Amino acid sequence: MNRYFFSKAVEKIQFSKATGYFGKVHRDIVDFSLGEPKDRPPDSVIRTYVESLQDGSNRYAPVQGLTELREKVAEKLKEQNKIDANPEEIFISVGATEGIAFSIMSLINKSDEVIIMEPSYPIIAPMVSFCGGKPISLFLKDENSFCPDLEKLKEMVNNRTKMVVLNTPHNPTGYVFDKKYLKAISEIFGGLILMDEVYENFVYGAEHRSLASLADIPENIITANSFSKTYCMCGYRVGYLHARKDIIKQLLKLKLCISTCTSNPAQRAAIAALEDKDFPKMIRKKFELRRNLMVRGLKALKMPLVEPKGAFYVFPDITEFGSDEEAFDLFLKAGVLTMPGSVFHSNCNKYVRFSFVSDVNEIMNGIERLEGVLA
Repeated sequence: MNRYFFSKAVEKIQFSKATGYFGKVHRDIVDFSLGEPKDRPPDSVIRTYVESLQDGSNRYAPVQGLTELREKVAEKLKEQNKIDANPEEIFISVGATEGIAFSIMSLINKSDEVIIMEPSYPIIAPMVSFCGGKPISLFLKDENSFCPDLEKLKEMVNNRTKMVVLNTPHNPTGYVFDKKYLKAISEIFGGLILMDEVYENFVYGAEHRSLASLADIPENIITANSFSKTYCMCGYRVGYLHARKDIIKQLLKLKLCISTCTSNPAQRAAIAALEDKDFPKMIRKKFELRRNLMVRGLKALKMPLVEPKGAFYVFPDITEFGSDEEAFDLFLKAGVLTMPGSVFHSNCNKYVRFSFVSDVNEIMNGIERLEGVLA
């Protein structure tokens, strides 16, 4: 076959290693691998979704998103995130992933450099490369409690730097960027910063702050978020993004060409989610209990770790058991599915990610299984 048969840009994209671990769960596996809450969404969300299937919501939605949902999101951003948002600056996406990918696709050109705090969500670097850009890695290290090295960041920023990508609370380390670090990052680099805040509701003894509420030039901050985590709505595929209007205009071009619109019934369910003020507090309390149980269990197994202040992951050092792939296989033999650290960056092969989305009984079961092979 002619080597130019496929798009060279698409051929450069490698499947995330995470895809190789999907589907390994069976009846006798405790799943600590995926970042997908297993709890039910609010009853009002389910009810609204079902009812919308019968009331004409089978039609296309507006490309930018339902006006009512964009108004609700803008209101939420003002009240909770202290971001001066209006509905024209809101883009409703198919999960946060689409908003993040479209942001990179609409802004990154050949030879642009994008600084990524690593380890990171596995789509970021591939999308930068797809656009002809160059991913530049700034590693968050456990010996520094996964705090970013600001001096390193200063060294990396140059006239080719187009964007910095941040995720807080952070997947997979559980680090929460505090006000001091966020402000410092925006002062070091005054250009475009893409903020992934999908885990904002999951903080434990820390405070989530949105950079767009702190930066001297808030117009340069793109904030991506989702209903997937806070409201346990992963399968509904509804996210949202806040950015200045000229960026939104470019995102709409991609949206129209690629997915046309976000599901109409799912958007109506998202409106119901935003009206439920109690669910996020309830689910956060549940996850804090699960976090405490997971951290205690892994510490008892003598796994060195930095206690997560946010998200719902623990990222322990597993070098005692070999590489991340070897540890993954060992844990799987015990009936526990995890996620190798190299999924998030090839240099992170001394870690394995444990997700604590399961209920407390399943977490205890998983820890007991690990004790059986590690004792």
